[in-house]
Amino acid sequence: MIHKPNEPFKISVEHLGPIIALDCELSKNAQNLVFARNGTGKSFLSRAFRFLDSHRQGKDIQTAPHDLVSEESPNKSGKFHFLRGATSLGGLDLYNDVVIPDNEETIFHVFSEDFIQDELRDRSYEINGNITNEITIGSGNGDLKEAQKEQEEIGIQRSEAFNGLQKTFDEKKNDLLKKKANVNGQLNEYKQLSFELSLEGFQNKPDKPAVSLSEIQDGLDRLKSIPGDAVYPEEIDHFSLDDLDFNNLILSLKKNTSPANIAEDIKKKFDEAPDFFKAGVDLVKSDNLSDCPFCEQDITAPNVKRIIDTYISYFEGEEEKHKEELRQYWQAVKSKLNSLAGYQKKISEQRLRFDNLKFYISSQKHEELSDCSDLLDQLESALSELQESVKTKGKNPANSCVVPSGDVLGIIAKINETREENNTKVRKLNEIVNKADEERKSLQRRACDVFKKEFVRDHWDDIEQLGTFEKSLKNLAEKVRDLEKLGPSQDAKKRVSETFMFLLDQFFGDKYSFNEENFTLSRGDVQLNNGNHRRLSDGEKSAIAFCYFVASIHCKVTSNSDYENLFLVFDDPVTSMSYDFIFSIVQTLKNMSISSQGDISTNPSKIGKESYKRPDLLVLTHSAYFFNVACSNKVVKSEAAFSLYRAGQAHIVSGMNKYIAPFQQQLKDVFEVSCGSLEADHTTGNSIRSVLEAVGRFCQPDKTDSLTNFITFLAGQEEINIKSVMINNLSHGTYMEETPTPDDIKTACEEVIQIVEKYAPGQIELVRDQ
Repeated sequence: MIHKPNEPFKISVEHLGPIIALDCELSKNAQNLVFARNGTGKSFLSRAFRFLDSHRQGKDIQTAPHDLVSEESPNKSGKFHFLRGATSLGGLDLYNDVVIPDNEETIFHVFSEDFIQDELRDRSYEINGNITNEITIGSGNGDLKEAQKEQEEIGIQRSEAFNGLQKTFDEKKNDLLKKKANVNGQLNEYKQLSFELSLEGFQNKPDKPAVSLSEIQDGLDRLKSIPGDAVYPEEIDHFSLDDLDFNNLILSLKKNTSPANIAEDIKKKFDEAPDFFKAGVDLVKSDNLSDCPFCEQDITAPNVKRIIDTYISYFEGEEEKHKEELRQYWQAVKSKLNSLAGYQKKISEQRLRFDNLKFYISSQKHEELSDCSDLLDQLESALSELQESVKTKGKNPANSCVVPSGDVLGIIAKINETREENNTKVRKLNEIVNKADEERKSLQRRACDVFKKEFVRDHWDDIEQLGTFEKSLKNLAEKVRDLEKLGPSQDAKKRVSETFMFLLDQFFGDKYSFNEENFTLSRGDVQLNNGNHRRLSDGEKSAIAFCYFVASIHCKVTSNSDYENLFLVFDDPVTSMSYDFIFSIVQTLKNMSISSQGDISTNPSKIGKESYKRPDLLVLTHSAYFFNVACSNKVVKSEAAFSLYRAGQAHIVSGMNKYIAPFQQQLKDVFEVSCGSLEADHTTGNSIRSVLEAVGRFCQPDKTDSLTNFITFLAGQEEINIKSVMINNLSHGTYMEETPTPDDIKTACEEVIQIVEKYAPGQIELVRDQ
């Protein structure tokens, strides 16, 4: 895997303290700043870094699972991984009482409350002079200089090759995806598409994608051209023989009915015009007519009456009933045969509309509707054969009839099965067209993936060359370290004392001095040991701890080349106790640089010159004030400032390159107490008061000459009775015989949120997004 310094940092966490899940990306910059409220989990992040620090120093870290894993973890396991691009800088896999660390090259150095407690507070601020490690400097070694020179030259070649490919990648990404394919720039797959990340997972040259980028682009173009009056294919109804009563028809064919005892010439007449004779017989029977209903002749004469009685007897006999039944079946089969033509037309029309519409949808262009014409021909043949059998049987119901061999029901079942398969495809296509935006996004996502694969394929030789550079650099780094060990060395203790004295002078001037021989801190002539540390204010202690932390960087390295692998983590470098030194701390964080020889400077003019560079650092803070000062003084670039917060069950890190206004922070506190996601504390009453005063001042200035008047106005206008007495008691230095209940405070917060939503609703949206 090729590692490039400008790949973004990433944090991946599962069940670490209050952080159930976090998978975030910071900036590509070497310095990042993250704001997080107390209780969000930032201290657990710094603690995880500190365990990695301890592991590299050879210390026991078996308590890591107990100290880090969330109580909510179902199997008492968790993880913490810190990466740059796809390269792991350090990680902890935590399982019950087992910890598996991953930390090879990165040297983490963590400033936190734990550092202050372990290194200074427990020692009553006596500086630990028991520093025995030496730092090899390798000066005067010709082989070392030659290896370093080669390392520098190959590093330049790799950077030039990498930057060239990255530039080509970005240009093609913009041209092929943004301009030609019109891919949405806000699509996650597009935003995350970078050259360095595109190299992940490709140990070998990737296969040619099944669908090319140009084909996807054609699909997107067709999608845009869907006509507004597009004709959709319709679903085909179920084909049924229910109205034919097929099973009884077969029984009728198999049934043999004895012939009626009547002259054949009369039967013939009946068979030629059965409806005519039956209609006449029915009229005579129903109305007891004496005249013929057709010719009006007298039908009461004996001979005529006998003939009519014969007719009546015939129509009431089994033979004619069977014939009538068969005539009805014949008509039903005829009707079903006639409907087949219309059914075939609907199927053909469905297929035509489907083929016309799928042209616009790439994901459907290979779909085909099955052709039922062969099955319909088989059904037509079977029904025609059946109709002929019914006709033959109808001529003489007494004769046995051969039942047609065609599997009518089986054919219809196959037709309906095919019809349902086609209807399913039709429904899917119609739904996709109706939701063309989802299809468009799907194609755009696929375009991003195919672009990545095609780019890697087209530039595989250059990418392999990058891999060769990377391998050479790794071998040379090992060679430099080995050669450094053969050269002269310097006591780390000396470097620590020099840096500590330098920073003390930056922070305190000549107020404090440091004796590098016995490692004692003095104010004037008084050594601050044996209890004299009580002479230090809390703010001074915090500032001294900061200075000592920076100086103790030298305790973590064994050679000058190790300074390249340093990563500094600051968990709240400024607390309420050290606000007097906030600008000194901010300026140090902004201007601190380390040379390749291990010299630490706070002179900004040296950065980028004389081999000095700013160290990699991550600053975590819960102080809005410090965050604002750090941002305004450009400790980090605007794109490297973030906010860590909980969103449901997961945690999120999002960019926050604007300052945190005190009003917004106070409103966020009130909002979270009202939602039940934050417990009220001693600051809540003051936050309520500040929010009400701000809303009144800017939204109802004529009603807010005092908070009391604004609360009175709200009670009368909005019928909201804010508990003003409680607010005053919570936000002023008064005594209370009985503390308000959490429910009372929560209710007051809910009322405040009602007021903000009424007069300044946009503010609520801002704090929701933080």
